[in-house]
Amino acid sequence: MALRPYQLEVLPRISAAWREGRRAPLLVAPTGSGKTLIAAEIIRRSVAHGWRVLFLAPRRELIEQAHDKLTAAALDVSVVMAGDGRRNDFARVTVASVDTLHARRMTTGEYRVLDPDLIVVDEAHLFVTPPRAALLSHWPKARLIGLTATPARKDGRALGLIFDALIDVSTVAQLTADGFLVPGRYYSLSDPDLSRVRTTAGEYNQKDLAEAMDRPQLVGDVVETWLARAGGRRTVVFASSIAHSAGLANAFRTHGVAAEHVDAKTPTNVRREIFGRFREGATQVLTNCTLASYGFDLPELDCVVLARPTKSLVLYLQMLGRGLRSAPGKTDCMVLDHAGIVRRFGFADEPREWSLEGRVANLREEAERGGRELSPEKELRDCPECKALFSGCECPECGWYVKPRGSQIETITGELIELDNARESERERMKFYLQLRGLFEQRGQNPGAAAHSYRDKFKTWPQTAWNGFPTMQPGAEVQRWVKSRMIAFAKRRAVT
Repeated sequence: MALRPYQLEVLPRISAAWREGRRAPLLVAPTGSGKTLIAAEIIRRSVAHGWRVLFLAPRRELIEQAHDKLTAAALDVSVVMAGDGRRNDFARVTVASVDTLHARRMTTGEYRVLDPDLIVVDEAHLFVTPPRAALLSHWPKARLIGLTATPARKDGRALGLIFDALIDVSTVAQLTADGFLVPGRYYSLSDPDLSRVRTTAGEYNQKDLAEAMDRPQLVGDVVETWLARAGGRRTVVFASSIAHSAGLANAFRTHGVAAEHVDAKTPTNVRREIFGRFREGATQVLTNCTLASYGFDLPELDCVVLARPTKSLVLYLQMLGRGLRSAPGKTDCMVLDHAGIVRRFGFADEPREWSLEGRVANLREEAERGGRELSPEKELRDCPECKALFSGCECPECGWYVKPRGSQIETITGELIELDNARESERERMKFYLQLRGLFEQRGQNPGAAAHSYRDKFKTWPQTAWNGFPTMQPGAEVQRWVKSRMIAFAKRRAVT
């Protein structure tokens, strides 16, 4: 297996931790960094030394991923999972569902897994619970390695109860700079009223949240925003409940978008087929309620819709991580935040200091708690022109610039560009206008509507000279944009 440099560099650090007397190091690496690949190489080397290895994961999709990676490393792998027939008691590597092992312990009094020399735990932050900690303590002599992108829990429990060393593999910022992840483009367009949503165990009450979010006007806003901003992108939508997710999928289909809903209760074979259609591109939008936040790997995915609020940094980063993986031709991931989560936790690539004590040093939250102001470079802003959410002084989407305070001479930030490029930008706008005219002409509408639509989008009137050119056949981008405006108009009429 060909490992990236940072993946190779972590291997001697694990050995060093063991030599120093640490039994259970925790590897922290962002979603998309290849944690399973690192684990596969660790397991391959361990088996070469004659060790038995147990790989534990909390979800079926994670177990399948681990099985595939380990099989690709030419290892014999046994699988222990409900309804699975791939158990092999002679294999030196066992990939097991933690819930299946716990259920068997409760019913038979034993785990029926050969004693391992090494236990690798995926999504390690989920194991700081009495039943899962008891499972790990069943093999006290085995060495332990934890894998996680987010070593924190919403209930504040310290991961140091199980793990005794924290090893940072890399950061989102570094992986993005190296081209292994793509940058996010953030939009925060809605501000739902959560004043009546109670908090239970450090997170929004699920029933209250579903009632607050599953409203026709919010569902329409999600679809309308997606059509206007991300209509051509492969998208995963995180909803607040199963009913909300199903309603969103139906709303997308109503507007001609190939969308499907999936949840934890979806039968395994049906879920596999839905994910297959999404990977193949037959389905463009996949709606779910937290299911795809773990173990869903589709690098081509380039839009994440956050249609559910959360107080959990862990869940937020897991959801974002679905779209930040790199893929051929992919330049970024659009994040449409309908819940204000980005303002609470910041961008995915912000620096965060993790610890085994259950705390994470987050600059944004610390500033809010202490009443301090963030520096201009870190302050999040809503662009008044395009509504993008950004930090710093210049919007990366449209170039709008924050005027500096003080008695400075006002300047306009910009750069010299080739005139051909400037003319190309003007030609693109003229092309958009001529396609607008073509669309309204096909519908038998007043040609003046095209000028008003152009002004709605570009905040200026089209050039009079463009009316001398023949109309053009409307493309998909123009049709999607006009459709989104029609939905917005219909909503405003319904309200009045």
